[in-house]
Amino acid sequence: METYAMPIKTAFLTFPILALVFTLPFLIYQFRKYKYVNRLRAFILYSMLLYLLVSFYLVILPLPANRDTSSLMNGSIQYFQLRPFNFISEIGRSNTISLGDFNSYIGLMKKSVFFQAAFNGILLLPLGVYLRYYFKKGLVESVITVFLVSLFFEVTQLTGLYTIYNYPYRVFDVDDLILNTFGGLLGYIISPAFTFFLPKSDNLDKNVDLKEMKVGYVRRFIAFLVDWFLIIFVISFVPIEKEYMIFVYALVVFVYFIVITYFTRGKTLGKSLVKIKVKGNNDKLFFIRLFVRYSFLYYGFFGLNYLLIKGLAFMNDGIIKILLLSFIILVNIVFMVHGVLKLAEKDNRLFYERISNTKNVIEVDNKRKEVT
Repeated sequence: METYAMPIKTAFLTFPILALVFTLPFLIYQFRKYKYVNRLRAFILYSMLLYLLVSFYLVILPLPANRDTSSLMNGSIQYFQLRPFNFISEIGRSNTISLGDFNSYIGLMKKSVFFQAAFNGILLLPLGVYLRYYFKKGLVESVITVFLVSLFFEVTQLTGLYTIYNYPYRVFDVDDLILNTFGGLLGYIISPAFTFFLPKSDNLDKNVDLKEMKVGYVRRFIAFLVDWFLIIFVISFVPIEKEYMIFVYALVVFVYFIVITYFTRGKTLGKSLVKIKVKGNNDKLFFIRLFVRYSFLYYGFFGLNYLLIKGLAFMNDGIIKILLLSFIILVNIVFMVHGVLKLAEKDNRLFYERISNTKNVIEVDNKRKEVT
């Protein structure tokens, strides 16, 4: 059992890292397709990610200690098993079953040959459940998908983890393909029993009113990162002395966040990516309101931080430096507390949004179809 426990432990240890890498594209995809993130959908997809990671590790682990696996192998060992249903004859040779003897069946289940066959039979069973319940695939599509995943596993073994090792360290077995595919088919058939208490995938977004939904900070932060990455990328090509760079930033902020956003009706590249936009009173967005909004945010809050940090670098007096640093920390703590407190309120607009009477809203298509 330790052979199977070690890959599972490894999967749980590495899953947070993979999930972190997966999260940003996952969120962007969800925002673009569904206009919001459904928690049950997120749980289903992340559980599938963990399951696939466990399955892959069970196939490739433990890894050989040396990349030169050819020197460790016996030349008589065959790395192909191309005879279908060979596992049946192997089970028959390893155990004698008596129809009236219950203990003979117990003995059979303890044999490694039987256990290996059973393992391959259930390895991709959950995949059949996921394909039918969430992805709404038909029987033929599901069987083909499961078969291709199984083939990927076998090719991975045959190629020595795609030439990382110079010789295969596990056998390419056609019975594994058969048993994996059968397990996926069984998962597809019994899927309704597993998902009986879950809502139908068609109903995950039922009764969701996007016009009334608040735009969360994570979504806004993704838009912010995209916009600032674009701005920094553009400014990096501007040939100008460092002491004048602050004026370039101020100009770019004015053009990008105020002028362009006004003509695009509240959208920036980052906001368009996650399907949100800035909205004014009664769906109208006036130039002056955008100017007030981003002036308070970028020229006010971020500008104040910039000047304080610059002032800190020029100060020689230790006490003044400590006071200035304390003030910088205090300003940012106040801003963070302000944001946290707004989370609990129905109107979660931040100070610069309230002053300018603007807010972020989800960009809803006029002819929005039911999402699946």
